[in-house]
Amino acid sequence: MTEESIVRIMIVDDLPIVIHGLRQVLEATPTFSVVAEAGNAEEARFHVKNRKIDLVIMDIRLQSSTNGIELTKEFSAGIENPAILIFSDEKHVEFVRRALRAGARGYLLKGSDIGKIRSAIGIVMEGSIYLDVKLPRPTQQELDPLTPTEEKVLRLISEWKTTKQLAFELELAESTVKTHKRNIMSKLYLSGSHELEREAIGRYGNPDDRGGR
Repeated sequence: MTEESIVRIMIVDDLPIVIHGLRQVLEATPTFSVVAEAGNAEEARFHVKNRKIDLVIMDIRLQSSTNGIELTKEFSAGIENPAILIFSDEKHVEFVRRALRAGARGYLLKGSDIGKIRSAIGIVMEGSIYLDVKLPRPTQQELDPLTPTEEKVLRLISEWKTTKQLAFELELAESTVKTHKRNIMSKLYLSGSHELEREAIGRYGNPDDRGGR
């Protein structure tokens, strides 16, 4: 196992028992390494600036002036920019929407088993969005509208275009295409690449049904 294959994780929660329990669960998987723990925003900031962290698993409610959603926005805009997976008891749609808008790549409910935690981390670290299946779904009116570029990306996804092909056709960097994909998933409340593909086909149809156009 190479160092590059290890996901370096920081846990941020104001309850030590949650941190301890989650650390035990995570470290049962050889490819996960908990390199930092924080009970508040100040400790979390220190670790992000001074350690190499790939993923932050963080609660929304923290015993500090900054909550987990605000900290997500701060980290997502920073140079380090670790992936953020919200780990919370909060199920309300508005919390999820705010977290995704702030830059979170996933939202997992507390009480999830190790299989679900592994799946969430895998989806987030491959660059997709993860949303717990137990979360309530927003209404169509609550979904954020796509930009014209995001609409183009979604249409091309319905034609089974790869990220590289999308980048070539749209004259964008592959990293920019990946960002557009995450934004689409966040706005439309989609979890993982399979749901993204299903949404694209649902909106624009299968290319075989369109005569390859």
